[in-house]
Amino acid sequence: MRRIVTICCALASAHALTAALAPAQAAGWPAGVRALSPVSGVTLKVRGNLARGKKIDLGWADDSSVACFPATRNEMFTGNHVFFAFSLPAHSTVEIRAVPAGRDVDVSLYAYSIGSTDFSRLPPNVTSVVSCEASYEPMGRANPGATEKVTLNAVNNPYNVVVAVAGAKGAVKGKFRLEVDLTTKPAATGSTKPPPVKDFASERGKKVTVKGRLEDGHPIVLEWAESSQVACFPATKFQHFDGAHALFRTDLPKYTTMKVTLTPDDPKLDVSLYGYTISQGDTTRVAPNVTTCVSCEASYPLSGTNPGKPESIQLVAINNPYTAVLGVVGANGATRGSFTLEVELVPR
Repeated sequence: MRRIVTICCALASAHALTAALAPAQAAGWPAGVRALSPVSGVTLKVRGNLARGKKIDLGWADDSSVACFPATRNEMFTGNHVFFAFSLPAHSTVEIRAVPAGRDVDVSLYAYSIGSTDFSRLPPNVTSVVSCEASYEPMGRANPGATEKVTLNAVNNPYNVVVAVAGAKGAVKGKFRLEVDLTTKPAATGSTKPPPVKDFASERGKKVTVKGRLEDGHPIVLEWAESSQVACFPATKFQHFDGAHALFRTDLPKYTTMKVTLTPDDPKLDVSLYGYTISQGDTTRVAPNVTTCVSCEASYPLSGTNPGKPESIQLVAINNPYTAVLGVVGANGATRGSFTLEVELVPR
């Protein structure tokens, strides 16, 4: 259960202030940046006011090495910017929300991650970041009273995170509440050893049915899947893939679309599905030993759980044939249960 700590300078106890707020200079940040110390499982709430911020040049934000928000939406960030910062541990996800204090306050939000020893990369002097996310009214309309939200994650490395609450359309005053929900997971415990792979034959124009069991595989580390060279599923969805992985392999001829449907045999079993294509005949790139692939697709519920429900993906080959590896995974730690795969090769 997530606890809530609210920080108000006039009301917070000295203990709460020490736990949740760190002096900017002591934390390494320059004056004008409010340093926070969020704790995993605790919702940190901090009050702020646009009147304590300043306007900044926005040319850095749409640079390709930053890609925070486009210049066509600069009007949503032309007011005062109020800065916060904190450390994001490895194996963590953080959700950040800016909540206006009244219906007449219009704010936008952005946050970016940088190296864990970098305390100087502040707007407008930002030439590159690890990642940046922004939340604002996408059509450029006034949006007073609306909450803005972004999410950042760290997998193998910790980062520093800079957060800015900005006045939309030139706003220079208005109170708001910044909320920070940090979730840090234990280091990966899955195996680095690939599960056994079951090869099966497929044929263009036909549908093949393959039976399988989660017991024939085992849990594996998942960091490979969210690598930019694989981009199969994000770390924020690892809970859908932390059970046993049962792997299958077949050929995908050129000019063919492979349609894959996964159905659990038990209505109480929650499974996820992924598939990736590699060079034809490649038997070395077996999850989790996958550093690159031609393409990867995954199917899982966007929120909550999905017991008993089918999952489906499509893999495509155009000018070249490929080897396709399919992964059936127990969601939320499941390691037992049978399932059915239907694989259809459709000529393009």
